[in-house]
This record gives sequence, structure tokens and C-alpha cells, in this order.
Amino acid sequence: MKFESALSIMVIFVLGLLSLNAVSAGISPDYAVDKVEVDDREVSESDVNYITVERGDSIELDVWIRGLSNGAVRDDIKVKAWVGGYEYGDVAKQTKIFKVEPSGLYKKSLSVTLPNDVDADANGKAESYTLHVEIFDGDNEARKSYVLRVDEKRHDLRIVDVIFRPGTLVNAGDMLFTTVRVENMGDKKEEDIQVKVSIPEFGFLARDYIDELVPEDNDNEEEKSGDVDLFGRIPKSAKSGDYEVKVELIFNRGHDVISEDFTISVDGELAKDAGESLISVDATRKDAKVGEAVSYKLMIANFGSESARYSAEVLGVGNWGSASVDPAFVSVNAGDTGELFVKVTPSVAGEQSFTVKVKSNGAVVKEVNLQANVSKAGVELRRGLEIGFAVLAILLVILGLIIAFTKLRGNGSEEGPELGEEEEKEAGQTYY
Repeated sequence: MKFESALSIMVIFVLGLLSLNAVSAGISPDYAVDKVEVDDREVSESDVNYITVERGDSIELDVWIRGLSNGAVRDDIKVKAWVGGYEYGDVAKQTKIFKVEPSGLYKKSLSVTLPNDVDADANGKAESYTLHVEIFDGDNEARKSYVLRVDEKRHDLRIVDVIFRPGTLVNAGDMLFTTVRVENMGDKKEEDIQVKVSIPEFGFLARDYIDELVPEDNDNEEEKSGDVDLFGRIPKSAKSGDYEVKVELIFNRGHDVISEDFTISVDGELAKDAGESLISVDATRKDAKVGEAVSYKLMIANFGSESARYSAEVLGVGNWGSASVDPAFVSVNAGDTGELFVKVTPSVAGEQSFTVKVKSNGAVVKEVNLQANVSKAGVELRRGLEIGFAVLAILLVILGLIIAFTKLRGNGSEEGPELGEEEEKEAGQTYY
């Protein structure tokens, strides 16, 4: 009995400790959530009309905090609003510390922005989340929770990435290549999407179309994202400086337009120092095979008043292949054009890069960065041919031996076989 009484006292003691701990970390005796408004509309936990927003939107909250009449003055209070369930991080905002006094009413405003890529499709319906509103100090808290639905926007295209080649530093007179990657995060399939790249200061404009993109949440195998490659030439007369590049998407029959601005730097000094020379290449990237030469054509225009002699130096090939220039140099008269051919023979597969320096009368007038996408197909084909020739040679030898043996047997048959003694005796016997 004494043991059972001691055990009962211990259990009551532990439960008492747990109760004290729950109180110390539980509902605050000093303050409470009075009311919450979302986008100027009061909401409640039992409200059947749940909050619905679109992904990428901001939720504007006004939270009223009431100091309880029998509570203590607290000067370590914060308000936090957060949404759980986002895969890539926290979606939350909180206020700075403020003071709450008994019977006081305080309003705090927060703005929680939903990520652009939060899940927003639940078998055709808006995805469900919980919006949490918490008032807390170092010991206690008061909280409310509300049903939140996040839906897709009807039309929502995104510029996922923009790549400039040769980069964001371009020489005057050079070609600027731009790759724009577009993704459909909306609810509807988009068709005839116009993609534009422009530099207003130069009157530079390039554009193309993506035929169609289906929504990102679509389960079929149609394209959900696409790339557009655009290009144009920076004016040769452009001065050195930074210039704005505008990338635009025009979709939904022209009713929706989104744009992003980028900056490129133009070097106008190189064009000035080039002796009025214009250098271009037929392609900055080519496919190649190990052991087979690939040729890049450099086209040279001399806009100067005197003849100039041009040559090319190839750098960065030694570790993965060999290179040569044909011819070694070319003389171009004033107002005329010429060509140089850079031939590269790779010995290593993979994405390879190298640089060509074009010189005029010994001075560098142009640097061109080139690439080669090298495959092993050439080596495999050559090895296959070598094996095939070896097998063919063996077959020819075998065939020659068969023919030789056949002829020897034929010669032996014409002379007739030699008879043994027994066979001779049998041949000499006469039967009656």
C-alpha cells in the first residue's frame, strides 16, 4: 500500500509539472487576438468563406491585439503571420517588439508575399494552406488559424532566364545574341507568344514567336517552357558606356505584356582602334568529331583608306586538340573584304572553348570566343572501319586457302587413285 501511495503521489507530481509547463508555454494571460482583417475584410476561424489568393500575390493583414484587463504590462510582444507547406523555405513576416498594456487595443499590419512557384493546383482546384497569426513573447502566445486557398493566375508567363552572348560586355560593331527562356505558370495554354529584345538608344530590335506553351501543372507531354534565340548588331558608331536592354513577352492576344530590363556595356574603343576593320565569324559554336577537322570562317572587311594585312592567332586549343590558320595571312585593300579559315582538330570529346585573336598589321583588332561541341563518333567510326577491314582481310585469306585446297584435290582426282595390294588382287580376279 505504501508503494502504491508513493507511486500515485509521483504520478500526480509529474502531471503537475507538465501542467505548469503547458501553462508557461501556453495561452497568454496578458493579451489576446482581438480580430484579424485580410485585405480589409474581417476573417474568423469558423468562416466558411475561406481566403483565396493567387500565387505571387501579397496578403495584407491587419491584426488587433487586446491587452487583457487583469493582465500585466508586456513590452516584449511580437506579431507573426506565416503560411506553411512551401517546399523551398519559410513564408513568414513578423513585426518588431512593441508594448501591450491591460485593456489597450493595438493594431499591427503585415504583408506576406506568396512565392511565384508555390503549388497552386489540386486536381483542378485551388491548393489549400493554413494562414497562421501569432502574438507571442518570451513565454506565452495567442494564435489564430485561417483556411487559405492559393490558385493559379489565368494568364501567367514568366521570363525564367536571359543569356547574352558573347556576354554583357560587347564591342561596338559586334553581334549581340540573346537567348530568352519562357515558362507558363498560369492556368491557360498560351499561343503565339511574341518575344522581343530591344535597345531603345540604338533603335535595336529583334523578335520571334513561341507557338504555344501549356500550363506548368499540366500532366501531358506538351512543352511547358521554351527558348527563343534572337540576335542583332550593335552599331559600329556606338560610344562606350552602359545601355538598357528591354526583354518583353506579349501574349493573350496582345492584352498582356511583361518586361524585364537588363544592362550591357559597350566598348566603342576597340572599333575605333581597329583601323576601320570589321571582323565577323560564320558561327561561334560548331559540332565536331574527335580526329576530324572543323573549320570556322573569319570574314574581314577593311573600311579604312589603306590596304591592311590580317592574320589570326589561336589560343586555348593545346590541351584538347590542334589548330591551324589558312592562309597564314591575307591582304585586304581599302574598301574590300577577305577571309581567314581557322581549322581545329579535336582529340578530346566534350564542350571545348578557344579564342581567336585577329591582328591587323601586327595589332590586335578583334578577339573572338569560339566553341566546339566534340563527340566521339569519329573515333568509333574509324575503329569500326579498322575492325571491318581486319575481318575482311581474314575472310579473304580463308577464302584463298579454301580455293587452293579445292584445286589440289581436283588435280589428284584426274591422275586417279593408287591401288593397294589387296585391291590389285581383287581387280585381277575373274568371276565365272
